Amino acid sequence: MTEPTTPAGWGIQLSKLWIASGQPFPVDVKLLALEVTKQRFEDPVGLVVPHGVSGIDGMLSKRAKKGDWCISYDESVTVPGRINFTLAHELGHYFCHRQRQAEFRCGQGAMLDYYGDASRKLEKEANVFASYLLMPATDFRQQIDGQTISLELLGAVADRYETSFTATALKWLEITPEAAMLVVARDEFICWSYPSRQASSKRAYLPPGTEVPATAIERLQTATNHSGNNWCSVPPGVWHPSLEAEEAVIVSDQFELTIFLVRFPSVREVVHEEETEHDSFDVLAGLAQGFDWGR
Repeated sequence: MTEPTTPAGWGIQLSKLWIASGQPFPVDVKLLALEVTKQRFEDPVGLVVPHGVSGIDGMLSKRAKKGDWCISYDESVTVPGRINFTLAHELGHYFCHRQRQAEFRCGQGAMLDYYGDASRKLEKEANVFASYLLMPATDFRQQIDGQTISLELLGAVADRYETSFTATALKWLEITPEAAMLVVARDEFICWSYPSRQASSKRAYLPPGTEVPATAIERLQTATNHSGNNWCSVPPGVWHPSLEAEEAVIVSDQFELTIFLVRFPSVREVVHEEETEHDSFDVLAGLAQGFDWGR
């Protein structure tokens, strides 16, 4: 079997292998890591275990005596999907980066280097690998085809793949022809936002540090629960200077985050053959297992 040359290629190949073997979703990353690497490499992943190191979500490290690799993770994490993505992220480092260094530590501290260059490329590539392994695009489209996107639907897809809501929503934004945007905020200020390709063409983007729109805060204060599957129509000037929008919101208690999913229904799909390719998981470079994977 020809070895892929990109993180996406590795993720796709392993995902196809998982599906071809008749295994159900979610992908059992631990099983895949132990069995596939043992069959294909002289320095396989020999151990996948909890590590008990505070502040480190996941690690990939080479064991000097045995010459194999260990993937370890923080078992105290209770957020559904976060451990699974952590394991896939570390496996991505194994397939794509193990020739570069003997240890990788990925945790919330990487968030501080969000826009730095030191680890951005490696973290982005590990995220891309995990995305393609856990959420293959063909199967993802089958789960949402013909249905109106909602928080409930994306939550069901997240359950299928055992991924966080944030990772699942980013995957949807990567493949959808709709104009839509994900916005993650804390303390009434935006941490980051990510638009779909169509929304990006309309310059739908809010930089980190921007205040959350006042009407969105008012809606949160009057909400009777912490998740809203109903879309709320908002006028131009709230999420975009000139476009009306539809807004849905989730509050993640564990990380004190507010996650907005915003759609721009008036924007129609336009195909741009020369449009520059973008990758949704670039927005999470350096944030591989940081707090904003909480939902």
